Amino acid sequence: MASRSRRALRTPPRSSRTRPRVSLGAGRDRTPKRRAQYKQSSSATASSESIDIITTNGVIPPWQSLPYHVFVQIFQYASYPLYDDHTFQPLPSGSWLLKVARLCRAFAEPAFTVLYTSPPLVPMEKAHMLVDLLKMDPTALAFKYRHKVQSLRIDVGQVAAYSLPGSGHLDLFSFVKDLPRLQDLEFYHQKDMSPYRYIHDSIKWTYPESLFDALEYVDPAADPQRGDKMSVCKLSSWRWSSRLAGKKYPIESIRDMHLKPSFANLRKIAFVNYQIPAMRKGEEIVPEHEKILADALLVLENLEHLIFESSTLVNEKLLPLLPRHLRAIELINCWELTAEQFGPFLLTHGSQLRCLTLNHNQSLSMSFLPQLGVASPELQVFKMNLTYFNDFMTHRGTEPEFEELLHHGEVPVWPKTLQTIELTQLRKWDAEAAEMFFQSLLDRADALPDLRILIIQAILNIGWRDRATFRDKWVGSLERVFKRVSDPPRRHISIESMPRVDTSHSSQDDLNTSPQNPALAIDPSQSKDHDTATRRSARTSTRDALTGRYAESPDSSADESEPRKASQPSRRSQIRQSGISRELAILKQTAGMDSPRQANTSSSDSDSASLVRRDREKGNAKQAIQGMCEIVDIRIDNLRPRETQATEADFLDEEIPGDADWNGEDVVEEGYAW
Repeated sequence: MASRSRRALRTPPRSSRTRPRVSLGAGRDRTPKRRAQYKQSSSATASSESIDIITTNGVIPPWQSLPYHVFVQIFQYASYPLYDDHTFQPLPSGSWLLKVARLCRAFAEPAFTVLYTSPPLVPMEKAHMLVDLLKMDPTALAFKYRHKVQSLRIDVGQVAAYSLPGSGHLDLFSFVKDLPRLQDLEFYHQKDMSPYRYIHDSIKWTYPESLFDALEYVDPAADPQRGDKMSVCKLSSWRWSSRLAGKKYPIESIRDMHLKPSFANLRKIAFVNYQIPAMRKGEEIVPEHEKILADALLVLENLEHLIFESSTLVNEKLLPLLPRHLRAIELINCWELTAEQFGPFLLTHGSQLRCLTLNHNQSLSMSFLPQLGVASPELQVFKMNLTYFNDFMTHRGTEPEFEELLHHGEVPVWPKTLQTIELTQLRKWDAEAAEMFFQSLLDRADALPDLRILIIQAILNIGWRDRATFRDKWVGSLERVFKRVSDPPRRHISIESMPRVDTSHSSQDDLNTSPQNPALAIDPSQSKDHDTATRRSARTSTRDALTGRYAESPDSSADESEPRKASQPSRRSQIRQSGISRELAILKQTAGMDSPRQANTSSSDSDSASLVRRDREKGNAKQAIQGMCEIVDIRIDNLRPRETQATEADFLDEEIPGDADWNGEDVVEEGYAW
């Protein structure tokens, strides 16, 4: 056991989820023989790691001759993210970038660009090594590392609060002063993050004055030929924390800080743990911190993204004073926020909103949804998480503070521009309100053409039989209406991979109108452009199939009654028949229970019959099929919401395979920062 625990400490943690990686030489090892060898050699780890094999047409692109910016986009897609957003622990993608940089000279600088754009700084040694690298003379280095750093997300507790043996505390002045392209500078602390159980504890570390001096530092002897910093840093993102600001930077001084050149161009700003001040002894009037904070925001003319986290200042006094041109708002763990305050705020300040995130607000219900479509007609992303956290480990305070999540008659109105709807742990409502909520999505299906992600996790406190009936009814209806039933369009199609059609022996029968699909009909008299017409018709039918609209001819029944000539089908005819079969399959899948034929065949199903009857009473002969969502995840249960949900993986009888016993050999780490 001692040997196993020693090995476990030396083995880097695996990521909780694996991402498909781009293989730069995919076409070289894709022969059947090599593929079989690859599968055989990886059988030992196939159970613990998911491996995605990318099939290609065998053509190896000239990787070494691709432009620099193309490499950067490829490596960004293949390696993102480099570290966990919550714990800031590095992920294996950083080490993968280093390996790619050593493969080829052309890969080196693009890989380092992706790595240093937002570098991982945990553990502490990485941050100190990066500072030492930035201090070096840029003319003696192979690449201009100072120009590559654009974002710094620093976890104070793991990077800046403590000293490193032999190096001392992190030199933030030297870290920031020579970064000409620095845009995002954000300081985090684990006590400010979920589960928000330590927001009242004191933090000894505060923003050093040298940090703000470094943002405005310009070397008098700066040389643009060397890549030196020629002007002050103009940040676009900053994060204020009341405990990290301390007594030196109180809320009254924030407005003056925003007037400095480094903060004047801020587009995104966050306020963490700003509370309503308590009445001190001898004071007659409580300071209006809402007015002070609003004045500090109004001086930021380019502000678009506003975040409030764990702040009681978000109340009926502050909301009307906020800027009206915001494009993204995140309100997280704000106890004083209610739907009665947020609804009027959307009507006056939500006209330009694109992204709205409302997570862990214990007093906020969904009664503002009837105003959402009118107040925010350009909204694209709407997220709401109703998971709450205990203030203390021994105290249960995870119940909502509102009376009902959604009252009867409060029918949600969804903006037409929505692309993502993600609603988690919806609870404290009855079955009728839940049916009204789900029905509003079905009624607006034809008005949500851009919706691609639909995630709803609802909790219903009703009998298990009624809940099972409710689940079968609405989960199936939402998946049938919104789930993509056709294959998504291919982004990259090679000309050599397209099937070649021999048109030299085409017969007259091949040019006749298809009796099963009049949309693919071709006029025989236009023999000169029949290939173009065929391709255009195929594209039209595919587009109609994706959007749920189909071209039907009133003469299709008469055409089906005509006998077909018994002849050997050509290549074009086979392709056309396969397209027709695929379209007919899509028609059967998207017809649904609301169509007259399906309603007749499923008359024994009480839920389906009631749904058809209700739709007919509303005058809707057929339910519109949106059919464009890549993700449709609907969960309806009665599980008690908890900070960590136990799943099947927590009750395994055997150890997870793939971790062999230690063979006695020490693991030698390579001497690289990442």
